Amino acid sequence: MSHSSVDLHVLGPVTATNNGAEVLLGPPQQRTVLAALMLRPGRVVAVDELVDAVWGEHSPATARKAIQVYVSRLRRALPWLDLRSFSPGYRLDIGPEQIDLHRFRVLVREAGAATGDDARELLRQALAQWQGDVPLACLGDTPLARTVRPVLGEERLAALQRRIGLDMDAGRHLESVSELLSLTSTQPYRESVHALLMRALYRAGRSAEAVAAYHDLEARLERDLGTEPGAELRRLHAQILQRHTPVEPSRGGADVADIERINDVGQVTELLRKLARDAREVLAVHPDRQGSLAVLPYYLGELRRGRTTWRTIVHRRCLSRPDQIRYATRLHQAGDRHRVTDRPVQRMVLLDRRVAFVPCSPGQRDSGALVIRNAAVTATLAELFEHTWANTIDITPDTTTVSGLS
Repeated sequence: MSHSSVDLHVLGPVTATNNGAEVLLGPPQQRTVLAALMLRPGRVVAVDELVDAVWGEHSPATARKAIQVYVSRLRRALPWLDLRSFSPGYRLDIGPEQIDLHRFRVLVREAGAATGDDARELLRQALAQWQGDVPLACLGDTPLARTVRPVLGEERLAALQRRIGLDMDAGRHLESVSELLSLTSTQPYRESVHALLMRALYRAGRSAEAVAAYHDLEARLERDLGTEPGAELRRLHAQILQRHTPVEPSRGGADVADIERINDVGQVTELLRKLARDAREVLAVHPDRQGSLAVLPYYLGELRRGRTTWRTIVHRRCLSRPDQIRYATRLHQAGDRHRVTDRPVQRMVLLDRRVAFVPCSPGQRDSGALVIRNAAVTATLAELFEHTWANTIDITPDTTTVSGLS
């Protein structure tokens, strides 16, 4: 049974403590196995998934045996944990409250239902779960770290922006300016962060600096991305130039039009259908996970395509069963260019390279999704899509085979 004094951490370095004392967890590969189990407490994680989490497509012939060794060592290092073998892998039975990520998410959900000082305090407690800005630190460049870090980073940034917005609503403009100047240096294209900085500068009586911040971002977007600030930021800039107090409140930080977490998969699906119906381009990526291809983006099969350009990447092991091959070839027949890849990929859907849907917890059916409407962020994700696209194998329109599949 899990002991209540055991605490596990992924929001920063992957660590474990018992009665406040840190437990030695071994090399990065072993910590990666523990992190993969921590991300899905109470659920069986297949050995194949653990192999992919540690090595991806470059796994050694001894990978499965190595996983067994790592699990054995983790059991010795953490005898208080209930780490059991269940076909086809392992399950970590531990209360979610003993894992910092799950405490963070509970507090953020509670803050979403609160207002004012109550919401700000809940978000402060949620962000206090983080030990630094980089989740899954000390894992190196493992596939798990590459896949999960961006998702967790988005969750942290959304909570941080809302907390800063609530600070500003409470009149803490000067304190917010300092924090936002630091944040914009690490988020040079995030328009919602720059909007918060402009509001904080204006409310602190520094309207000239607010205007200068806008022009700095405008020049950066044009130079680096060939785009311009969105309508919301342009309107805020005009309001400041007219010496009016911005009429739109900060809405607690992250603009709903910029990033939104939706925990209900049904709501995610309905929003996907609605936005994709009029999209000119749909890019969808299906990684290697248990279950069929149709987990988050199963709506694609029901799209009213019209003139939409539709491209898909699926992982080779997704197509290990005849029914999945038929599904993939139907995609080919219905759409444009659909391909198979051997590379680890992150499940996501991009619409017109302006809106991105990324699962909150990759690999889980009921985790919901982050909906990102920031042009710079979605452009970066589109680049990831194209990079993955570079080393792919075409799916043929044959109904029984897929080119390159044995």
